[in-house]
Amino acid sequence: MATDEVRAHPPLRVLLVEDEFVVSMSLRAQLEAVGCEVVAAARDANSAVAMAGSLRPDLIVMDIGLRGRSGVQATQEIMETAPTKIIVVTAYADDRIQQALEAGAARALLKPVLEEQLAKAIAEVTGREVGMARREGG
Repeated sequence: MATDEVRAHPPLRVLLVEDEFVVSMSLRAQLEAVGCEVVAAARDANSAVAMAGSLRPDLIVMDIGLRGRSGVQATQEIMETAPTKIIVVTAYADDRIQQALEAGAARALLKPVLEEQLAKAIAEVTGREVGMARREGG
């Protein structure tokens, strides 16, 4: 029964960190579509670090190119203060990806992120299958 499945596997609690409103809404919709619960959204690195510490999410989806302090800096600080699985997203295939991975991010995805890419990355990082079983018609 579906209710038993939900009790056995509560949704992954995700902190979404993205400063562009439209991209944030798109990522939120994708995360929810694959069965994650977005517990909060941050628009800057300082808020991301604070929320990571107070909410203790299962996963953080973090934009690298935040205004002010970067997502790389936020990733490093989160890994020092409240270690969490982090998937970074970026529109640029440059050295910041390697910097984010060195700072502790588990995976990096290039924007635009497809729902299937996000589901696969979440499964790889958390060890929890998400997404495909929740699709309609499947």
